[in-house]
Amino acid sequence: MKAIVLLIGVTLTSIIAVSRADKNISGTWIMQQGDSNTNPPVLRIQMGEGIWEGKIDMPEQQVYDRRVESIRVDGDSVFITVYKGGPVIAAKCINENSIRGVLQGETATDPVVLQKQISKP
Repeated sequence: MKAIVLLIGVTLTSIIAVSRADKNISGTWIMQQGDSNTNPPVLRIQMGEGIWEGKIDMPEQQVYDRRVESIRVDGDSVFITVYKGGPVIAAKCINENSIRGVLQGETATDPVVLQKQISKP
């Protein structure tokens, strides 16, 4: 009887954990913000040692390979702090190739779309 109760408990816990699993956002993402699409920023995100890590290129500002301050994923919500005390992207995963939300700066909030760059075989 104890084995059955234990088995049911483990099964329910597994189902809950899988259903609430965070999205996998690893990859290269092109940021589309407002009308500036000539040289859009590029985010490269990967899973480090248990935490999301990223680097950003901002060609229009001549900034390359800058470490992103923090990346947090909670279910389908994504929060990216570009640099300490700087703008934050608060967004939702629409599908595995698209993240939509807002870039919250000091003085303005702008819509932002991140499109995953698909590598060709």
